Amino acid sequence: MDWRQLWEIMSAPDNVPIIALIPLLAFYMYLAWRQAHANDLLIAQLETDPAMAKTHHRKAWPFKPGWQKEIHVCSAWNFSPPSSSPSS
Repeated sequence: MDWRQLWEIMSAPDNVPIIALIPLLAFYMYLAWRQAHANDLLIAQLETDPAMAKTHHRKAWPFKPGWQKEIHVCSAWNFSPPSSSPSS
């Protein structure tokens, strides 16, 4: 098999989408590895510092200067019912 034959196979209309997915696959594998590595480093850091492990997920409220309200990053997933029921 020479390069010309390989090019003819790769440039066939039904193979072009498959060939185009190869760079995307490489990019997303790199991105997943990078995020997994960062997560492993964070876990190792939190294991050595128990005080930070209790507060690392809290952020200060950024909208009003001087107003320090702590919020939890995961609080957006709290699907609690509203405090008052709507009147009909």
